[in-house]
Formats: sequence, structure tokens, C-alpha cells
Amino acid sequence: MAVERKYERDIDLLLAEEFAVSPLFASWFLKQTKKFAEVQAKVSRVWVSKSDNTGESDLVVLFEGTGDGNRFALHIEDKVNAPLQPEQIARYRLRADRAVRDGEYTDYEVILCSPEGYCPEHRKEMSFDSFVSYEEIGGFLKPGDPEDLRGNYRADFVFTATTRTGNTWKIDKDPLTDAFWNEAYKVATSEFPDLEMKRPNNTKGETWITFHPLGFPTRPRYTYVLLKGSKGFVDLTFTGTLARIFSPLVRQLLEDDMEIYQTGKSAAIRLVTYGFEVAEPDDTVMAKVRAAFAAAVKLIRFYRQNRDALDRAASESLPDPLRLR
Repeated sequence: MAVERKYERDIDLLLAEEFAVSPLFASWFLKQTKKFAEVQAKVSRVWVSKSDNTGESDLVVLFEGTGDGNRFALHIEDKVNAPLQPEQIARYRLRADRAVRDGEYTDYEVILCSPEGYCPEHRKEMSFDSFVSYEEIGGFLKPGDPEDLRGNYRADFVFTATTRTGNTWKIDKDPLTDAFWNEAYKVATSEFPDLEMKRPNNTKGETWITFHPLGFPTRPRYTYVLLKGSKGFVDLTFTGTLARIFSPLVRQLLEDDMEIYQTGKSAAIRLVTYGFEVAEPDDTVMAKVRAAFAAAVKLIRFYRQNRDALDRAASESLPDPLRLR
């Protein structure tokens, strides 16, 4: 008997139990990380859905070194089929950095656990420290004894989260969208190299795209340029930042056509340009795309020219509990 549909919360709880009761699993999982693969440590505490005012970490596992007592944490994001959010990794890092400042532990990694085939392009863009697939986890959990019903059930539970079509998120491919973004990609690479645009893989009708050029930070906050084509907005975005604090700190740096807005839990320096929708890539629509790309390049160069001042202002504009009162 098998559970037909798996949700992220199901995987969270299964992994939390393994970390809590199985030193062998905890040791194996550490070896899949980059920073802590050679560290000898034991699990000290496990949290499911650990949250603060920046959001929620699916799973947080606190380790303590067996030799020196040094504490570090794994912040784990579980994905079964839901798409990643642009600011998700940055919010994880904000929470972890705050815990380091508060002395809860000294170091951490942010890790994605998902099916091997889940959005590989997004995994790279979102800059997780490590990736551990459900296939690898299921393989470790699989017992050698076919009579071990509980062990086989748990291993198969993770395995089938990777294979059932109901659990597999798929991009809604569309020939018109592909043609549009292929032409936009050609324009970006030939005329706007500052964008360092990756080949897009957008779902049907999607007009938003993120640029994260070399040197743009991922921590302590994720900084990127988000082009919202349908709205005609291009935003230089600083995650985990309050615009009402950030704005007066950087106002003197802004050019006349730049404004600051709160976008969710981020502050954005915005340029307004021509809006566009997915369409046949003729001269008219591509002129709008070029204008949007030019605005994105302007924000990229603006950030690079003023990086120290902008990063300092963002660091002073964190939405910590004292500032939210």
C-alpha cells in the first residue's frame, strides 16, 4: 500500500524523524554538504517549519561537533512540485545570518532537497549551498532486507515523490513563448552583455525574468534585477529590506527616473519602461524588450558604481523585530 500524493510537509516530517533518531542518516547527510562533509558531529536539535518575520525554513537541523562542541546548522528547503520563489534562498540566508549574529551557531548551509529532475535551471540560479536529491535519500534509506516493511515503506515514500506525475512540476511549454524569449535572448547576448542573461525556459505567457550578473551578492541578502515585462517595471531588488528605512539612506544616490518601492519583503529601486506581453517577436515588441533590457543594464551599472553605499544601506534596513514595532 502506498500514499498516492506526497506534499512537502510529508517529506519535512520524515526527514526530521530521520535526523532525530538515526545518527547514521545524519552522518550520511552531512557528507553530502560542501562545508561539513568531513566534520564529525551529532544532531543537537531539529525544527520543522522554523519561522520568523522573514519567513519560514522547512527544516532546520542543529549539529554539535563531537570534538570541539562547535555548533552549525543545516537549513533545508524541501520541494516536491511547487516552483521556487525568487527571494526564497535570500530569506533563508537572512534567517541563518541572524541566528549566527545571535550566537545560536557559528556557520550554516542552505540546502535544497527535491527530485533530481526538479527545475535544474532554477537550482543553479538560486545558489543553494548544496543539493541532495530524493533519489539519493531514498537510496540510503532502502534496507537490504526485503522483510523490513517499515524501512522499505519509508524509502519508497521518498522515491515515489520523485516519480509520480502528480508530484512533478512541469513548465507549460508554448511555441510562441519559446520563440519570443529565444529572440529576446539573442538580443540580450548581442546587444546587452551586462545582463549576462541565461537562456530562458519560461512557462507559457511569462514576461518576468531575473538577472543576477557576476558579482551580485547572494548573502547576506540576495540582490538582483527583476524585469516585470507585463507591468513595465525593472527593479533592482534587495531582499529582506524595508524600503521606508532604505529610501532616505540612498535617496541622494538615485537618478531622476529612479524610485524606491516595497515589493513584498524586499526594497526595490525601480525604473519604469514600456510594458510588453509575449507576442510574435516583430520590430514593435522587440523595441519594447530592448528598452526594458537597457533599463536593466542601467540598474546593474548603478549598483556596481554604488555597491558599498547600497549594501551598507540595505544592511541597516533589515526588518528585525525592533524596527517592525
